[in-house]
This record gives sequence, structure tokens and C-alpha cells, in this order.
Amino acid sequence: MNRPNVLILLSDQQRYDTVGAAGYSHMITPNLDRIAREGALFCNAHSANPVCMPARHDLITGFPARIHGYYGNAESQRIRDYRTPTIARIFSDYGYRTVAVGKMHFSPCKEHHGFDEMISMEELPVIRQQDEYLMYLKEEGLGHIQNPHGVRPHIYHIPQTAQQDEAHHGTTWVTDRAIQWLSENEDNPFFMMCGFIQPHPPWNIPNECKGWYDEKQIPSPIPVSRLPFEDEGRAEWFGDLDSKEQKEKIRKAYYTAVSMVDKQVGRILDYLKESGQLDNTLIIYTSDHGEMLQDKGYYSKELPYDSAVRVPMIVRYPEKFTPGERREEFVDLLDVLPTCLDVCGMDYPDPNVELYGKSLVQKENRDYQFAATGTMPLRWVMCRNKQYKYIYHYLGGYEELYNMSKPEVENLLTSTMEKSLRTIYEDLRARAISYEEKWGIEGGVVDGEFTKQAVHTIHPSVRGKFHFWSNSQMQKYYEANIYDRGEALEKEMKYALSDQTLSGVKLTDVFNQAEWKDQFQECFCQYTDNDWFNDFPFDKKERSERNE
Repeated sequence: MNRPNVLILLSDQQRYDTVGAAGYSHMITPNLDRIAREGALFCNAHSANPVCMPARHDLITGFPARIHGYYGNAESQRIRDYRTPTIARIFSDYGYRTVAVGKMHFSPCKEHHGFDEMISMEELPVIRQQDEYLMYLKEEGLGHIQNPHGVRPHIYHIPQTAQQDEAHHGTTWVTDRAIQWLSENEDNPFFMMCGFIQPHPPWNIPNECKGWYDEKQIPSPIPVSRLPFEDEGRAEWFGDLDSKEQKEKIRKAYYTAVSMVDKQVGRILDYLKESGQLDNTLIIYTSDHGEMLQDKGYYSKELPYDSAVRVPMIVRYPEKFTPGERREEFVDLLDVLPTCLDVCGMDYPDPNVELYGKSLVQKENRDYQFAATGTMPLRWVMCRNKQYKYIYHYLGGYEELYNMSKPEVENLLTSTMEKSLRTIYEDLRARAISYEEKWGIEGGVVDGEFTKQAVHTIHPSVRGKFHFWSNSQMQKYYEANIYDRGEALEKEMKYALSDQTLSGVKLTDVFNQAEWKDQFQECFCQYTDNDWFNDFPFDKKERSERNE
């Protein structure tokens, strides 16, 4: 049997409304639009666990977290049961050459996932020698760069100039290596998973890619409507003090990062066409989760709102998917594995196991979509139908209900809501409980009811613009004099922000909270033997005023 090839193109943190073909005319995505014209566009695709590692393990196992064990990012954790089949292991067993290129975010990064080869580019590798992209930079004379994927301390959500040009940027490198591997492995059917870091922050934009969205009119964010247990007394942490212009620059940098990925996707499509493999290759383009991008006053992911849980999904394989088809049914990342098996005529290894996900070939019209993420106390569970979305937060037992024909701003749950709406609420809530009891975290449901965690205030660094944890995220490798590291970071940070047209900030405007500087000093004092952090990003006048 001449089995088709499989190519999974996985961006990172890409929201659903970033594909021009899906009706979002502000987006520059000619190559994603091309896949949509030649394949099927899924308009209601979800990430059932919208955080990096859990979402990726949903995809490669076809099961929710109860099976693979990832409820949140856990860098030192392995798949719960080593015997759990992964998509790469299944394809390897069927005689495919299997390869992962780029960001996978597995743990350990090169073990237990079934690929014949892994050509890695991770955000924060432990050592340079584990990461092919970092070794490439060193070979190209760029090994001095500490932050090849953007500077994280201080400026995680601030648009940056990349330390390298487009030709050496990670987004380009992933494509170069993918095409190289394809050209060297033409004798066997292949299964390739190609992972881009963009548009995950930091948004480090090469000079060659700046200005793409300068003339574009882009949508405004959904108005601020944060959860009641957020610390609203620290508006600056959420980015609320940013000007309209600064906020727009951030969104345009994010969209630019999406378009950078789109450009590279086009190169891969062109290679497959030129090599005669395009129509015999199942192509699935999707992302692990979305990005709040200021909607409701939030940044990042890990929230139950559409900006975080909905993702693009486009599938091309003319024999099974009608070109130009626009499909509205609920689908999610758990459907990727069964779709690949179905198209390739393969069986799941254990005939007694029914996968959670379903093949997209079969056009199953689901009435409900579920999502859940996190551990206690911040865990939440979501269930929605075509019109309404229900959310349960374990923190305080707080609940939300939204009419999905409108932005998720007005919580409809009130003591006086109409009987018909209460019936919908009770139905969605009961289904959310059943889902959590079977597939969610152990102990989340007891005696048929959600448990509840004591209420406490969430620091805005968790879901805001500025994150404490990003302050400690420098690359772990450093091969020069360790005491020069502080000055090297300063140099890269200043270069990243040197283009105010891109970043929207001056060096002294990045942040002005003493606790932020203190945390930074605590994280990096072992790397510094000078006081440069006392002058950056604060100027002397600001420090003097704060100390009075």
C-alpha cells in the first residue's frame, strides 16, 4: 500500500482569529489561506488543555490529561505511563520515517516520544549541545547570543528587535532543516512534526520583517472584564497603563510573528509541490493554544476564553478533504492522532482502547466542547454548546456563563436569570462535572459535585503583562566569563528595545516598580559584579522620586 506522508505544522500560542481565510482581513497569511483553499478550514477548533505541554501531549497521545498526566507545564515530568502509544511511535511501527523538527516542548526533550530523529529548537534548553539550533548559531559565529528567542527578563510581552537577522532566526531555521530532511529522506513515507516557537512571546522581530502591519487597521481587544479574585489594585502589572498606541504595537508585533510563520509554511508547501509530494501528504496546520493578547485585560494563555482555547486548524489532503471546505463543527487537538491514522489506513495499537478524539474525516457533529487546565487551586473546567459557554473555577467555586454570539464580557449567571437560561446552565454544568470526573484531575469531583478551593487573590504577574517567572528565564547555558553575563544581558536588552517604533517604549519606561527590580536582582545577582541593574530600566530621576 502506498501510504500518504504526514506533515503536522504546529505554531505556538496562535489564536483562532489570525488566519485571513477564516474571515480576518487584517491578517497577512497568504500561505495559510492557500492551505484553506486547497483543504478544509475548521472554524471551531479548540485546545482542550490550553497550556504548552498539556496541549502537545493531548495531540501526540489522543487522550486528555488523566491519561498522559500533564495538567500544566511540568518541565521535569514524563508521560504518566511510558507504554502509552504516541503518534510518532505508531507511525514508526508502521514503517514510516519519523522526525520532529523545532519546538516540541517534551520532557525529557529527546526521550520517550517515539521519533526516529529529533532536530531540536527549544525555548530554554538546559545545555547548548542538546539543541541543534543553538549549535547552528555557534557554528555561524552567533554563539554569543544569550536570547536567540527574545529577551524574557523585564520585557517578555514587549515587542523586540531580534538579536539575529531573518536568515538566522529560529523560524527560518526550522524550515531550512525541515526541507533539508525531506530532501534527504525520499525513499520511505514520512511523518514529520514541525514546531515553530512563534508567535509565542517574546515577539522578537527581525529587521527584515518590521513594518508588515504598519498600515493595517487591526481589531481592538475585548474590554477589560477580569475575574473577581484578580488583584485589581495593580493596574500597571496588567498593562492597563499602556497607551492605546503601545497596546496596538504589541498586537501588531504578535500578528507579525504569525506572518513570519506563514512565510516559512509557504516554503515547505513549495518544496512539497516541486518534489511531487504535495497531494500525497496529509498536512495539518494548528497551534497548541491561543493568546489572550489584552482581551478582557489579560495576556498569555491558560484561561477558558476563546482567545486562549480556540486555535486555527486547517487540513489538506484532497482525497479526503474537499478543497475550500469550511467546517463549523467542534474539533480539538485530540482529533489529530485519529485523523492521521484514519487517512493513512492504520489502526491504534490496542484494539480494546477507544481514543477520546475522533477522525476529522468522519464529520462527526458534536453538540458540546470541553476544555480544562491547571492544578489546584487555579484549575478550571469549561463546557460549551453552539450558543453558550459554562466555566467552573475551583477557586471559590466561581462560575461563568456566556452567550457566545457576543464577546465574553457579560457573565449571565444571576439569581434572577430566566428559567430557560437556568436549564441551559444546569445542563452545561452537569456535563462539565461528568467530563471532569472521567477525564480531569483526580479529586476534582467528589460525590458527583465539583469541589471548591479557598478564595485568595491572584497576583497580576500570573495573567498580566509582566511575569515574575520570566525574570528568571535566561538561557541556562553560557560559555563566556560568567561575571560578564549581566553586562551581556544589558546589551541585548537595550538592543531589543532600541527601535521605539517597534517596542513603543523608551528604556526607562519599561516598568517602574521597586519589587520588580528587587526580584530581578535576586534572580541574577550571581551573574553580576556591577550595579547596572540599578540604572536599567529605571533612570535616576524615577528612583529618586520613588525613594522620597
